[in-house]
Amino acid sequence: MDLNLEGKKVVVTGGSRGLGRAIVDQFVAEGAEVSTCARGETGLSEALRAWRGAGGTVHGAALDVRDSAAFRAWIDQAAADMGGIDILVSNVSTRLQGSDEAWWRESFETDFLQHARAVEQALPHLKSGRSPSIIFISSIASVLTNLPPDELAYGVMKAGLVNYAGQLSARLSRDGIRTNVISPGPIHFEGGTWDAIRRANPKLFEAAARLPQLGRHGTPEEVAKSAVFLASPASSYTTGVNLRIDGGAVRTANF
Repeated sequence: MDLNLEGKKVVVTGGSRGLGRAIVDQFVAEGAEVSTCARGETGLSEALRAWRGAGGTVHGAALDVRDSAAFRAWIDQAAADMGGIDILVSNVSTRLQGSDEAWWRESFETDFLQHARAVEQALPHLKSGRSPSIIFISSIASVLTNLPPDELAYGVMKAGLVNYAGQLSARLSRDGIRTNVISPGPIHFEGGTWDAIRRANPKLFEAAARLPQLGRHGTPEEVAKSAVFLASPASSYTTGVNLRIDGGAVRTANF
């Protein structure tokens, strides 16, 4: 299927590893031009070399999305580098350890506020984009109530992100901008959260693999392909959707 992404201008936050990198891989394979950011300069440089070596047009900058001024300036620079923004994939996320008020504030900054900041800064560019769309990467933690203690704030912020996306879908449709959410289940990749759990707590890793009805962890590529399709003009009549890609881990009807 032709996703009509050739020449599209795409911003992907957190693109140097894991799910973000897989998403950039897919956009590059479809002929899109991409700007991405990551906190680690070494990992980003390696990824940029790989994409450019494969013939992709990819721009990148090392920064912390919690730094409002730097993040906003980067989005404007991405638009300048590419000549606009057609698609925004707001992907950055983390699981912070803690339990006090500072932990809640940091979780809010990392797992909610920076997503809103990305939209606010990209919106003027998206309004001039071609078949513009926004994709947020949330998590099935947004609907789970039996979470580990250190994921309490994470689940709350992800739930807020799903609600925010729904509101944006209603507000931005008048400008022709589609807004959708991807909510992955347990995704395993080298160096990721579940890889660390696999080494530190193999029983928990195996239990998580049994949670999905498909009986295994997912891969970044399996999520990325759906995310890129949902962002693309090939999915032009879809907005306000929260697509669970979890192998059937959440066992409820998704109305």
